[in-house]
Order: sequence, then C-alpha cells, then structure tokens
Amino acid sequence: EKTVSSDVAFGTTAQDRPTFPTDIAHDCFGNHQTPLRGVPQLGPGSYNNEDKSTFRYVLDHQPMSRRGYTFNARTEQRKTFEPKIDVPSPDAYQMDLTHLPDKKRSFKPFDAASQRFHTRCKSAGAPGPGSYECDVKQNRQVHMLHNFGGRTKLVPLVKTKCMPLNTDKCLICLQTPVGDYYQYRKEILCATCYNFNWQWQEKFKRTYLQAFQKVRDCSYVHEHAGTSAKIQVIQLYIIPYYFETFFSICLARW
Repeated sequence: EKTVSSDVAFGTTAQDRPTFPTDIAHDCFGNHQTPLRGVPQLGPGSYNNEDKSTFRYVLDHQPMSRRGYTFNARTEQRKTFEPKIDVPSPDAYQMDLTHLPDKKRSFKPFDAASQRFHTRCKSAGAPGPGSYECDVKQNRQVHMLHNFGGRTKLVPLVKTKCMPLNTDKCLICLQTPVGDYYQYRKEILCATCYNFNWQWQEKFKRTYLQAFQKVRDCSYVHEHAGTSAKIQVIQLYIIPYYFETFFSICLARW
C-alpha cells in the first residue's frame, strides 16, 4: 500500500539541523563567524557575578598552606588580616605652619651684587628727549626758480610785501609789527608773539604755526606816499651788499 505523507509545517524539520548561531559552516565564511558558546537558554542577568567577584570575596576565599608557596601547595584558607584603625590622622604629618623658619642673611640685597642704577651720561650738553618735535614737518629743501636756458634764482626766504599803506596788526597783541613778521592768509603775527607761541604753544600749535610765512614791508626799498606808485629809495644792486652787511653784524653780535 502506498503511504501518504502528512503535511509538514515550515520549520519543523530543522530542529536537529546545525544552524547559526550555535553552529557554523565549515568553510571560509564560517571561520570568520563566532558561534554562540555556553547554554543558549540562559539570558543576561542569570548569574550573580557580583557575589563572587568582589574584593571581599577574594580575600576571604584565597587558600593558604603550611607547605610553602610551591605549585599545588595552597590547600588551606588564607588567614584574614584585621584592619588597623589605630593609625595617626593625615594632619599629624603636616608641619607646623606657625613656626617661622630661620632665614639666612644674604650677602647682598636680593642676592644681587650688580649695579642697580645706570651711570649718567658724562656730557650734559646733549639734547634731551623732548628737544625734537616729531609732529612738525621739516622742510629741508632749497627752493630755486628754474627756467630753460637761464640761470637759477634762489627763492628768498623772506617775502617782500608791497602795499601803499601797511595796516597789518598782530592777532595777539594788536600792535603794528616792527621789522619782519609772519603771515598766513589773513592772520598776522609779530615776531615776538610768533616765537612765544612756538616755544610754549599757548594759542597755536607748532603744526599750525608752520603754515605761517615770514614777510617784510617794502619800505626799505621804495616809498609809496599813499599811492600805488613806487619811489625807489635804494638801488637794486646795493640790496645784496646791504643784506651781506646786515648778516655780518648779526653774526658778530651772536
């Protein structure tokens, strides 16, 4: 008689078949896989590892032996040592902070025998740090008038101001300047006020006083007599000799 096989449910025939993770395949892929070791029915937390892994359990269950310390000689239980509590406190080793230590006297102050202060400069004629004005623009160029094919002429340092009647008055002292004075646009300063402000900077800064130009009245060359006409007082070729004599007298007095 022909037997009829019963219906087999899915997964019922694989109970005895080796499967992962309990078993691995015996090939290259299975060599790189780690199978499940131990009892697979036990889950995490099944063992009380903390009861036998503490430091106290290790001290209580270490075996001791009277035979020595050779291999397989420990057959007795290790003797437990009683904790010692009769020890000094941590602050017993601390030194007395209130005691002043004996200090050794130094040979020199601050243990330094070198010279503390620098020697002063022997020459007192050298200019000090405040003798130079860094913010003042220095014009060291010699201004010359040039022309093509002609002689070069030196620009005079003092500008000659030609006018029928000199009505200029100093901005500070309100007096008519005597001799050379300084002018910047419509502002007039006599030589005395200009030199005083250049030194003390009372009303004007030196950077502003640099814009002033030294001017001179034309009365030493010609006269106007209240008109725009010019009456020559001194010849033009005598003017250089006049300045040369004037400068020589000033240098002799200086």
